[in-house]
Amino acid sequence: MLFSLITLVSLLPAMPVRAAGPDPDAQPQLLPFDYARVWQDPVAVYAAPGDPARMTPIDTLLPPDSWVSIDEKVEEDGRQWYRIGDQAYVLADAVQIGAPSLFHGITVTQPLTNPLVYIATQGLNVRARPGATADNPPIATLNRYDTADYLGSQQAGDARWHQIGENRWIHGAYARVVYPVQRPEGVPADARWIAVDLAQQTLTAYEGDRLVFVTLVSSGRPPWFTPKGLNRIWIKKQTGDMQGGLVERGDYYALQDVPWIMYFNKDVGLHAAYWHDRFGYPSSHGCVNLSPLDAKWLFDWATPQLPFPHSSHVYASQNNPGAWVYVYASSG
Repeated sequence: MLFSLITLVSLLPAMPVRAAGPDPDAQPQLLPFDYARVWQDPVAVYAAPGDPARMTPIDTLLPPDSWVSIDEKVEEDGRQWYRIGDQAYVLADAVQIGAPSLFHGITVTQPLTNPLVYIATQGLNVRARPGATADNPPIATLNRYDTADYLGSQQAGDARWHQIGENRWIHGAYARVVYPVQRPEGVPADARWIAVDLAQQTLTAYEGDRLVFVTLVSSGRPPWFTPKGLNRIWIKKQTGDMQGGLVERGDYYALQDVPWIMYFNKDVGLHAAYWHDRFGYPSSHGCVNLSPLDAKWLFDWATPQLPFPHSSHVYASQNNPGAWVYVYASSG
């Protein structure tokens, strides 16, 4: 088959208790495979390692958005090969090993005193009042994926500014607020459910009315918008191949062994994205992208539960129903 860290920033004297997600260093393996990208030139796939000049390719992988999972590393005649499937090999120097995002969200152990705000850019200036003017210079900087308490917003000129502490304001375009959301009508009081805010590119997970997890996501970018609505996870898959778009249109992609997929609206799902670190910005072809650590946490938490730990997939059923997924856009 070929295709088919967060740093908690305390800007106030007291912050609500929040526990960071899994420690990447404590993970035996971040992803189920190492992954490599076909970057600039097409890459030939062969049925066995050997001398490429003496072999005929069985397939060709197209740049720039084809990714393969590496099942095995093999050396043949002084050259290294990657096995990417049954009787499918590529030269190691023809592809680029990827470095997946280490970002992970926050498990919430106690009710939050204030909504959470994520920093969505590197080196975001903090100012004593709203507005970027000469008489209001930066007093501090925050880094991407840092967090703070959200205390409100105020318009200054043509920009919205968020207050994150006493005399501490940040430009709203470079921050993502985790606004509270009420349990949608029809979702039982004891159910596990997930809310995806397209406006803020955030995800929250709930057990009934209790918030248990917050993070950033990447939903569909234009014209592949993630559809709004309330649905349920109908299947979970440990891994699956994804392919779409057109080469002629410049949007072709082929992704091998995408991990921890949870489809909730036909072929729209939540899943890990090992190929980018743009969480907080729309970046997908319609699905909801999560960092590897977040996708694994959510996959293990959400129903339906796998019948066995190493089961490849599970369909939702009456006795093992799927978690609800509510996709909306906040107006905050």
